[in-house]
Amino acid sequence: MKRCKRNYIAGLLALATALGSAEAQEQRATLAHPRITEVPKDTLANKSMEEVKEIQQFFGVLENRIKFQFPIPQTRYMWQNIGRMYTTVDVLRGGPISDLPVAYDPAIGKISFQKGGKTETVNGHLDSYPVDAFLVAHKGTIVFERYNTMRPQDKHIWMSSAKVTGSTVMALLEHQGKIDVKKPVPYYLPELKGTAWDNVTVEDALDMANGLDSTEHDEPVQDTRTNPKQAYYQWGVTLGFFTNPDQKETDPYQVLRNMKRKYPGHTAFEYNSINPFVINRINERVGGSPMNVLFSEMIWSKIGVEHDMTVAVSPQGYPMFFGFNASTLRDMARFGMIFTPSWSKVSKERIVPESIIKMIQTSGNPEMYGKGYVGKTMYKSFAGQGEEGLTNRYQWDAIFKDGDMYKGGVGGQGLYVSPSRDLVIVWFCTGDGKNQEETMARAIAMSFE
Repeated sequence: MKRCKRNYIAGLLALATALGSAEAQEQRATLAHPRITEVPKDTLANKSMEEVKEIQQFFGVLENRIKFQFPIPQTRYMWQNIGRMYTTVDVLRGGPISDLPVAYDPAIGKISFQKGGKTETVNGHLDSYPVDAFLVAHKGTIVFERYNTMRPQDKHIWMSSAKVTGSTVMALLEHQGKIDVKKPVPYYLPELKGTAWDNVTVEDALDMANGLDSTEHDEPVQDTRTNPKQAYYQWGVTLGFFTNPDQKETDPYQVLRNMKRKYPGHTAFEYNSINPFVINRINERVGGSPMNVLFSEMIWSKIGVEHDMTVAVSPQGYPMFFGFNASTLRDMARFGMIFTPSWSKVSKERIVPESIIKMIQTSGNPEMYGKGYVGKTMYKSFAGQGEEGLTNRYQWDAIFKDGDMYKGGVGGQGLYVSPSRDLVIVWFCTGDGKNQEETMARAIAMSFE
């Protein structure tokens, strides 16, 4: 018995010595992220200081800053390092890390789907298109995970996928009886009283259907992201993500006050990041804290994420939760899980009640969905699956008849949640947003019948 004890102690000492070696450190890193077998050695994190300096100098040129929204070589780095481009604040994590078991299923890589009349496979798509990372989680277990340009611990910008963070906070405040979404926006934001916003309800803003001009895609000439004369662009200048040295207006509320009505709310699904900006300002007024604090306290600190989230702030100090959030891919998946039966795998309490999920799934307006740019785009993305009756709701871009929910972002970012299948699919890209990763995600989801 004594010999066994001595051998056991000797083994522990040998193990402790071995763990100090470089090889053991690599083994520990592998154990921390088990079964991640496709992490590239040459990631964007390995850029030299000279390369980083060149990128920094490129975006230091005023007229180049607008190019942050486009998939050029410089943004491949910046989309994983937004702190080098903008002032940021943290969304703090909290508590123990929630364990995400891994049971890698190579069959997922062989799933095929139709795109543009051609058949692709998941592995083929990930080999051919600028997908930075891709993950599938089923019943709280990671069943597929791939990294092309980043490491598991790297943070990537969510772009507009982030819009459902603010709408989720608002849905929770509504559930608590603190917000009435049927009230006009100026009820909560008196800065907009006496303007066209008097006839815009909070719900109109939640559903991207405020009926006002200055949209993101749906103006007669689709140049709102590049034309300094467009009100949407002028709003972006006030927040610091567009530039125009000739613009004197620095107050985003003043730009909003100048917006005009086109037709009644909930007439058409017209995409506009001004809507989540308004939603998040209402969240802050009602919640009494900046959005990064609210989101941390209500969600991020409760779901066992591994890392703090990063979010850029405007010159006025507004956390820009409509697109400028950054996190690791696994932490994004944890957020998606709060909408599925696997919520208990990441949180001790149910954060999003079933009633909120059902409301999002069942109360959208299909009549207005195809009347705007994004709705028409979604119908094209999912045409291969014969989808009909799509809706949008509370900032989600597409709600399917089976209750699945999808939210995308500039450059091809994506969050796909299937509550009925207990499935979450998340991905980061540096593309032009036209490569239809959402089509691939839908095909993957439908394979889990």
